[in-house]
Amino acid sequence: MGQGCCLPSNGRPEHVWDLTRTYQEFATPNELKMLATIRSQTSDMFDMKNTEHKNMLLRLWKAALPEDEVPDLDKPHQRWKYIGFQNARPETDFRAAGWLGLRHLVQFAEKYPKLLHRILAEQRYPWAAASINITEIIVTHLKLRNPQPKIAPIPIDKIYNLQSFMWVAFRAFKGRHPEAKAEFFAIDALHQCGSIMLDHLWNQRMERDRSTNLLHFKLALMETSAVMHHILNLRPDTVQEMEGQFIGKLPPSYTYLIKSRDCENGVVDEEGKNVEEPKRL
Repeated sequence: MGQGCCLPSNGRPEHVWDLTRTYQEFATPNELKMLATIRSQTSDMFDMKNTEHKNMLLRLWKAALPEDEVPDLDKPHQRWKYIGFQNARPETDFRAAGWLGLRHLVQFAEKYPKLLHRILAEQRYPWAAASINITEIIVTHLKLRNPQPKIAPIPIDKIYNLQSFMWVAFRAFKGRHPEAKAEFFAIDALHQCGSIMLDHLWNQRMERDRSTNLLHFKLALMETSAVMHHILNLRPDTVQEMEGQFIGKLPPSYTYLIKSRDCENGVVDEEGKNVEEPKRL
């Protein structure tokens, strides 16, 4: 990927990715409390016997395949593979990303239906698996799981700017009702932006080199991770500003796909309700 597309080209070195950095070095007690809540939930596994999890899987099907008859979720169905799962039983793909991986799939599908339907129609990559990879990358590179996983979609010898993330995440969290899971607002937004950027970078790679195939997909994931790192290093003040930085790096063809959406004012909560973005302070 050329620097002109998504990375800085001013010749100045970026902030060093330091694996030893910890939140305890700079976070306030209230920020650490929010972090503890996040970490307590990023390890939650997907459970087909959990009614909430099953309902979220149902929402994913309806958003991705609105014209298809709703299947028996307890039985395998080949259309899950069309959505991008590795086999006909989607629950097996959540072993690493767990509940959060499903949350992110549902939110993206409901917030960006036009983009999702284009992705699924083209079948250039397995969307669900790619989304789950982005979730895992964010969790590992922001040290949001304890203990830190030893295996991830891309190398984890580097981490993102934890202080920048905490600043954005806590500002989005303040004043929100705890039942809305507001501590995840910034993580959700980063996942959505990363997923869109991955789609752009993969399509760009395929158009540049027609021999590109899924064996090269890890390279696109690494490029996407580098962009997420760069955006956080710009120290955005709010979630909206962070999203704006990502949107500014996309070609015009994405404007209609990501702005003509059902949820104009922010992330979607677990019940599918639109949640207004926090206003800039």
